[in-house]
Amino acid sequence: MDIEYRALIPEDSLQYRHIRLESLKLHPDCFGSKYLEQVNLKTLYFERLIEMGDENNVMLGAFHDSKLVGLCGVTPQSTETAEITQMYVEFDYRGNNIGVNLLSLAKKYASRQFNVATLKLAVYPENQSAIRAYDKSGFKITESTPDLAGNELCMVFEVAKLEALLHD
Repeated sequence: MDIEYRALIPEDSLQYRHIRLESLKLHPDCFGSKYLEQVNLKTLYFERLIEMGDENNVMLGAFHDSKLVGLCGVTPQSTETAEITQMYVEFDYRGNNIGVNLLSLAKKYASRQFNVATLKLAVYPENQSAIRAYDKSGFKITESTPDLAGNELCMVFEVAKLEALLHD
């Protein structure tokens, strides 16, 4: 299966909206946002950023024959940390390493575009398939999670270690 990975551009915003709402509708237990709240918004938060061509926040996409089938947002939180958000791969495309490849691209953006040392993400403990993908990509569960709501787990990836390996 030939998959193209890249940052979304303004022309992708409608496809983004469709897959984002699909993710919330089909998997309400995996995301903090709720479908019924989001579907009634004229423009979703990241949809607006994509349409503006915002380079400070990036939504990465996986495309199969020009159809958007996977998402992974990267948002800087500080000079040291960026956060992975809205990670999702359509059901029919799972099991093809699309999520892992999106995370690999996210690591490159975190290192090269945002110049941060750490990537972090929040995941619900019940979302074992996501936890496996994050683990496979080198993310580790951390002990301290003071900024998380509810029972989410915090996972981190040390981007600085990746860069050290790439330069050796």
